[in-house]
Amino acid sequence: MKSGRESVKNRMECITSRTNRWVKLAAQLRKKKYRDKYDMFIMEGIRSAEDLIAQDIRDVICLISVEDHRMMRMGNIISHGKDLHWLFLQVTFDILKDIENTEHGQGIVLLVKKKKTDVQELYQMKNRFYILLDSIQDPGNLGTLIRTSAAAGCRGIILTEGCVDPYNEKTVRSSMGSILRIPIYTNLSVSMIKMIKEKTKLPLIAATLQNAISYDEIDSIESGIFVFGNEGNGVSDDILNMTDFNLFIPLAHSVESLNVSAAAAIILFKYVNKVKDKKKYGKEI
Repeated sequence: MKSGRESVKNRMECITSRTNRWVKLAAQLRKKKYRDKYDMFIMEGIRSAEDLIAQDIRDVICLISVEDHRMMRMGNIISHGKDLHWLFLQVTFDILKDIENTEHGQGIVLLVKKKKTDVQELYQMKNRFYILLDSIQDPGNLGTLIRTSAAAGCRGIILTEGCVDPYNEKTVRSSMGSILRIPIYTNLSVSMIKMIKEKTKLPLIAATLQNAISYDEIDSIESGIFVFGNEGNGVSDDILNMTDFNLFIPLAHSVESLNVSAAAAIILFKYVNKVKDKKKYGKEI
């Protein structure tokens, strides 16, 4: 008698044509306008698939190379994915190679639904930590910032209108699965950020050298929105005019600045993670 895993493989549709609708969709999702149109994005690799399963992400479309689908880890993905209503499709090696964006692909491409968010939620946030990213341009930086924010315990990420698409493939890859771990609110204008500040009463705290105090001088912050700016120009004046206070990180050996993701990691793990740990162990701040 065949195992359940083998029977799933045997029932898997095999695609040999580049005109197949799922293959065409995968190709379209390389472009932002189609990611926005279908509210979907692409992930690649076995680790990504295992991470999606660990997060109980449902209704994923999974394209698997015919040559690779018998690997043990791939078999486990198929077995667990079917419980989450994943659609598994075999494709030829050449077709998958055209779809994959990494030089040494692992024979698996995932078409994933974006996590739905509503900007109205931001007007109701209280006593939590959020991160506001102002015109971050590098996809790798944004992905690392998403991963760091999730790891530190932030409750959400706010992106201004000038930020790179968070569902860009390099961003998704750099986030290491955290793209779906934390709510991401995109394309917020300065006026919307001002309204969020007014409604929530949360302090806006920017990482900048302008009118700033050393982060060493403040032991704890109970809640707030931490702001990190563009890689070259920093936080915009429009947002700096709204901040309650600003922080800088002292640097040795005449080093001028840190990468934005490194600066965010230092600040978030000093304040956000500290509060999270104290709440975890029932201590007062």
